[in-house]
Amino acid sequence: MLTLFHNAVSTCSQKVRWMLSEKQMEYTSREIDLLAGEQHADWYTKIHPDHVVPALQHDETVILESSLIMMYLDQIGGGEPLVPNDPLEAHRMRSWAHLIDHQIHAEAAVVTFALGPRHLVNAQPAETREAAVASIVDPMARAQRRSVLEHGVEAPEFKLAIERFIKMLDDMETQLQHAQWLAGAAPTIADGAVLPYVLRLEHLGLDSMIAAYPGVTAWLARMKQRPSFASAVGQWIPDEVIAFLKQMAPGDQEAIQQLLHEIETTKKDAS
Repeated sequence: MLTLFHNAVSTCSQKVRWMLSEKQMEYTSREIDLLAGEQHADWYTKIHPDHVVPALQHDETVILESSLIMMYLDQIGGGEPLVPNDPLEAHRMRSWAHLIDHQIHAEAAVVTFALGPRHLVNAQPAETREAAVASIVDPMARAQRRSVLEHGVEAPEFKLAIERFIKMLDDMETQLQHAQWLAGAAPTIADGAVLPYVLRLEHLGLDSMIAAYPGVTAWLARMKQRPSFASAVGQWIPDEVIAFLKQMAPGDQEAIQQLLHEIETTKKDAS
């Protein structure tokens, strides 16, 4: 009944796989090779016209947008509900999902392509690389991709992305000082929506950003202990891929640490 078009490393795909696992739902997996450009194939753009993953096909109906897919699965799946009954907790859950969808997801792409696969992408023939960038539907995302591929951590978009990630971690820490989960007393869609983006920092070798937040660190450990973590992430992303993502160009680590120091100094001065 369910077919998921997804990618192992894609943050949005991780969100939906987490939800499917939490709801104990079986599905047919159809992986899309993003680095090879399969998301731009004619057959797939008929499923998802924005050339992105994931897409969920339920019988003959296609459901798009990862957060909306998660909410759809909550209604049709079994197990514990992951949308709270309490109106305030439900609002808090939706606020986290909104933050991810409308801000952090785009910044994750900036951070990822400024570090992770940048050298691999840049090693491709220029016409191959440009064709892939030109296929990005959103013009802002297209311009950002060109910038970070050319300039890496020196791209102006990179600093803003790190600042927004730090703001997210600040807000998470505030919530997690008095609760184990992001929206209330139990895990919700909020936790599944945020998880891949905190993991992305870890997978890119930016562990020090997470380590500065004890509440976030403990939350991440709890999330990793849930069976859904192995199903959604562990079995899909091999250690070799994570090791590849952690590879930085010479000087990147020093530049990032300097940037983090500057941001922290600015925060202290502002307070």
